[in-house]
Amino acid sequence: MRITTPELFNRGLNGISDLQQSIFKYQQQISSGKRLLQPSDDPVAAAQELTINERTASIEQHARNSNLAGLRMDEQQNAISSSMNALQRIRDMLVASRNGSLTPADLKSNASEVRQRLSELVSLANTRNASGEYIFAGSAVTTQAYSMDVNLNVSYNGNQTTREIPIAEGRTITEGFAGNQVYGDIRNGNGTFVTALGATNTGTGRLVSDSVVNPAAYVADNFSINFTAPNTFDVVDTTTGATVLAAQTYVDGQAITFNGISVSITGSPAATDTFTLTPSQNQSVFRTVKNAITTLETTLFTDAARAAWAFAMDRNLADVDQAMENLNAVRTSLGARQNALDAQSQTNDDLKTQLATIKSGLEDTDITSAVSKLSQQTNALNAAQAAFVRVQGLSLFNYLR
Repeated sequence: MRITTPELFNRGLNGISDLQQSIFKYQQQISSGKRLLQPSDDPVAAAQELTINERTASIEQHARNSNLAGLRMDEQQNAISSSMNALQRIRDMLVASRNGSLTPADLKSNASEVRQRLSELVSLANTRNASGEYIFAGSAVTTQAYSMDVNLNVSYNGNQTTREIPIAEGRTITEGFAGNQVYGDIRNGNGTFVTALGATNTGTGRLVSDSVVNPAAYVADNFSINFTAPNTFDVVDTTTGATVLAAQTYVDGQAITFNGISVSITGSPAATDTFTLTPSQNQSVFRTVKNAITTLETTLFTDAARAAWAFAMDRNLADVDQAMENLNAVRTSLGARQNALDAQSQTNDDLKTQLATIKSGLEDTDITSAVSKLSQQTNALNAAQAAFVRVQGLSLFNYLR
């Protein structure tokens, strides 16, 4: 095939240009440390790198979510711990007040401190984070969680919705607890049923213990222990109207067992005195503390009133214990979630490291190989340029000469 002089000239120039571009590419790869300078360098590797970048960005977002959720859980943990400290102080005050050696003035002084602790609890339940969000308001984070009126009635203004935070592909975690779960939905009494004295009782009898001894036999009905005489009582299921126990002999402090439960009465009940048992209901910690304040501020005149006061104090203590148990359960659950966050964060970090290693293998320059190829291309360029110069000097006239 005949090659014209212009064609020979252009081929030489094109070859030199290609070698120069190749040398420039290797120089860039060596100086930047990156093999993939543009998608066309390796379309398959470039597509894989894009997928890795997307997954890495997702992991980094999950890491930010985890950090945020962890901070919010820490804030709830701190508020709950402080709430438990306040409740423990209230409990100590009730125990001290219960021993019977304090004067009415002492009791009112204790009531004043318990009032301060109630305000402290409401303030803790209204804790706000650095963003100004109420951490116990559920998802209604811009709404003050709790409000208290002059009569010490505390209302929940938030909702029962908690936020789910994505912390990994296909996995979320509940950020925290709504206020009703922490301070509101607390079973009163012993958690199963609650006891009470009849409002018109005139004797000194009071319930001193109550428990479920046979859960399989327990039925959540209302019951009444009715004294027909100071030493005789009946037990009636007031839900059905059926008499459960009839004409029982009363013995001070002796267990009365029925419906899978056991209760004890001490003191001297009077004829027509009643003692009721009803299923436990939800009672907020704030209602529990208000009840304690009311009891501490009660003025005692009769033996029956003093018996009712002692019973009310016992019930207040039981309700405080239920509240502390609930707070501790929430705190434990938060701790478990924080452990899950830490474990997932470690998994995310490991995955991110693996992806970075794969990405490095796709895009990073093999310096030894690149330097070798650069040397080869440089030598080839020198040879091509020398050959081009020699070819430029060739012509038919030179040959005939």
